[in-house]
Amino acid sequence: MSTDAKFNNAFRAETTSLYAVGLTFILVRLGARLRKFGFMRLQPDDWFMMQNILWYTLLYVSLNQVIFGGGSNFMTDQDIAALTPETTAMRVSGSKWVLVSEESMVLSIWSCKACMLFIYRRLTQRLEQAKIINALSIYVILGFIAVQIALFTNCRPFSGYWSVPPSSEQCWSYYNYEIIEGCFNVSADISLLIVGLPLLFKARIPLQQKVILLFIFGMGMFVIIAALLCKVYGLYPPLISYSYLNWFFREASVSVYVTNIPVLYSFLREVFPSLAKWGFNTSNGSVTRSNGKLRRTSTGGKDIRMNPFNILGSTTDGMDDSLKTQSQEHIIEYNEPSGYKESKDSYATDTAALKIHKDVTFSVQKENSDDDNDLEAASMPRHSVPHHDPSHNHSTTYVTAR
Repeated sequence: MSTDAKFNNAFRAETTSLYAVGLTFILVRLGARLRKFGFMRLQPDDWFMMQNILWYTLLYVSLNQVIFGGGSNFMTDQDIAALTPETTAMRVSGSKWVLVSEESMVLSIWSCKACMLFIYRRLTQRLEQAKIINALSIYVILGFIAVQIALFTNCRPFSGYWSVPPSSEQCWSYYNYEIIEGCFNVSADISLLIVGLPLLFKARIPLQQKVILLFIFGMGMFVIIAALLCKVYGLYPPLISYSYLNWFFREASVSVYVTNIPVLYSFLREVFPSLAKWGFNTSNGSVTRSNGKLRRTSTGGKDIRMNPFNILGSTTDGMDDSLKTQSQEHIIEYNEPSGYKESKDSYATDTAALKIHKDVTFSVQKENSDDDNDLEAASMPRHSVPHHDPSHNHSTTYVTAR
């Protein structure tokens, strides 16, 4: 099956635009992470995205080689009848590029899945949902292994993938492989959305910022639709055409966007601090932490615990393990004990004490973070009131908001 010049030029323009945006997202993301943590302290998802540059670039090159290199062994009866030694050699080369594109596509989108799983794992660390993330991670790994086995055993002999004319239908249509790849790919993406949406709805963040997260999840839905349309145009006989390559690259590109946007937004919040306050009511109070972990409300100037917007990013990046509590904290209002002398410090005049109940005892051994601002915001408050309640065996700490 051949393509005309109009389709070829449109394909090149679209794939080049998508690739430029995707590569920019990856490079900016890696630059931001290197700036914050340094090369040796990059997170696993950063390493996955770094190597994804190779697979994403290889996918872009291979698809354009298929279109502009004379086609592949994906041919009609008329194409087979018109074969010459020159066109046969071109189609053999194109068929090899098709195989390269299939493998690079798998490596690229599974790298994106791995990145999202690492983000989810940080998000649900020491929570009940972590078991779901672990189970989903195993499913994604098994899916990747199954897809690799299917690709390398679908056409026998293996050289049939670039035989012109094709030695069997499986060697040009990849039919059995595409079914297996589509099932694991789409089911994994749907599972990621099912796990992520409840976390989004439970996130205590303003509606304006929650809408942005909904937009990101909407892009995830587009990835699923693109994956399905890719199979439709590649497997359904009445619609089979090289248009499946458009959806092929759209799926990979939007996957790259979805994986990098949360980290990029976290970076923008550092560059433009006003974004961190967007949606929060600060008319009668002030925002106490730029990373969103503690916010002051307009009712009495009290600090309440808020999950940061970069809930899909690294919520504990750069923090020493000794600073991480192993339990969820429940913050309630606490009335100041009698006899407590209020500080002359100006902070104490407009703040109320908070009582933090922890289910387990923990201690802070040291503070070590590359983010000095975060450490300053997370450091011990100016005033604390010790208290012991005999009716409770667990530890109790009173913290006065800053």
